[in-house]
Amino acid sequence: MAENRFMQSLLGEGDYSDPLMILPFAETPEGEFVPSFPGLLQGAAQGVRAAGRLGGMVFEGMPVDTETGMPTQDVYDDVLEAGLTFTGGSLLAPRPSNSLGMGGLLEDMPLYQQIAKGNIGSKEMPPAEEALYRAGAAMQMPRESGEGLLLPQRAYDLGAAQARVLDEDVAIDPGFQNIVAPFIRGRDADTVIRDLGTVMDSPAVSLQNLIGNTAKLMPGDMTMAGQQITHVMGVKLKNPVRMQGGKDFSAEELSRELGLVWASDPTVISGYAKQARENPGLLGVYSAMGARSGDFSHHVADIVVDMTKQADWIPKSEIKRFDDEIRAIEVKNKDTGKITRPHKDFPGILSDKVEDYLYDPGRGNTRKAVADVMEKASYRKEGFPDLSVIRTVVADPEMAYRVNDPSAMMAPTGGRIVRFDEDPMTPIGGEGNIPVFHKTYRQGISGEDLGSLEMPVPRSLIFPEFFANRRAAEKAMSSDRRSAEISNVLQEITPEIADDVDRFTEMYRRGLLGDVF
Repeated sequence: MAENRFMQSLLGEGDYSDPLMILPFAETPEGEFVPSFPGLLQGAAQGVRAAGRLGGMVFEGMPVDTETGMPTQDVYDDVLEAGLTFTGGSLLAPRPSNSLGMGGLLEDMPLYQQIAKGNIGSKEMPPAEEALYRAGAAMQMPRESGEGLLLPQRAYDLGAAQARVLDEDVAIDPGFQNIVAPFIRGRDADTVIRDLGTVMDSPAVSLQNLIGNTAKLMPGDMTMAGQQITHVMGVKLKNPVRMQGGKDFSAEELSRELGLVWASDPTVISGYAKQARENPGLLGVYSAMGARSGDFSHHVADIVVDMTKQADWIPKSEIKRFDDEIRAIEVKNKDTGKITRPHKDFPGILSDKVEDYLYDPGRGNTRKAVADVMEKASYRKEGFPDLSVIRTVVADPEMAYRVNDPSAMMAPTGGRIVRFDEDPMTPIGGEGNIPVFHKTYRQGISGEDLGSLEMPVPRSLIFPEFFANRRAAEKAMSSDRRSAEISNVLQEITPEIADDVDRFTEMYRRGLLGDVF
């Protein structure tokens, strides 16, 4: 323990070991309140001391303010200049412009810029949602993987902001809708979902046990598994929708029986198999894609078609307008410049043939186009299904309060971790004696389902090299998501990454539960 009482105050030792987080006082073991450095600054000083960067700082004869009994402002400034980054009482409170941390400006972070946009259009964020976005923006600030100063406070603030959202029951839209309108959660929309009991238990995974392994970013949609949706917005579906995931695909009973850990289109799975052969023991780490990624799958399309066919109140002229708009969509080939109309033979949303058409191989973009067009306000006001509600209905509940992050740095990651076989099987559902294991994604890849992290963490914590390389190349943060999800992103699990995940999990939980930092 430091002998000097000012050093004890700085490091949170002795009588100063129980500080108040943002106030300049600590409570002694006898219950007395004494002047002290705030808890946030103590935590920073402890981290710097542990890193050996306090060397030689002598506080004997430190100037003290005679009125407060606290060190003068010059002393605080000296400590800050020595390398302590005091992030403030909390990201939940307003702060001066450009005031956060080192290595960048808070205002430049994609999530901070979402505040000015109101998330979508001109919708104004409620204070709790804005606080969550501010805390998320702080998590996007530059930092070195494995450092122990910035991450604890940022994770704590994020957890505290999330707790406020939960306490106030604020509906957070992670990007399900694309128009300015009140956001309606699935659980508030007269929806019935039946648990089929087909998702098997999974163990918790610690990255500490996977240090030295190579991990592959495994982007996937946000849909849930092991559930059956029977009613949406009070409408009983004629064909209940079987949910197949999503991150929990590999935990489905049938997937376990077949030894499959992921499913996608054949072009994607062939790439996964090649990487598994080139990197024996390769891990696949699930990371959530954007909120509209489920539009590509049957989970959204099945509900849209079922509900529209029952909506006899929609004018026939509007149905025709919708069908014509789908058929008229033009796509330009980036390489040749040729323009095509890939959906020109769309049979119509009410056609008896529409289901078969939408599930022909290679029709994923048609399913997505149906959702993109139908979510327009002009169709919603005519009584077409509400796409934002459908998207939130099919989404895994763990995604209910995630932020709408254009960079995907904060995309929930680690909700599923698998190990691909070194020479994986890649069966196609419905061929030979292989049952259909996923209605949308026909081909699977074999491996072992290891389980999931104790809680999902931001993508940037597990795949820091990808984001560091993007910043070094001066690529726009707003394009990070697309780049990551169409690239082969590999990352060796290092001790620093494993420590970051543990540190984030602990401090986020403490913020969520309201424990003193």
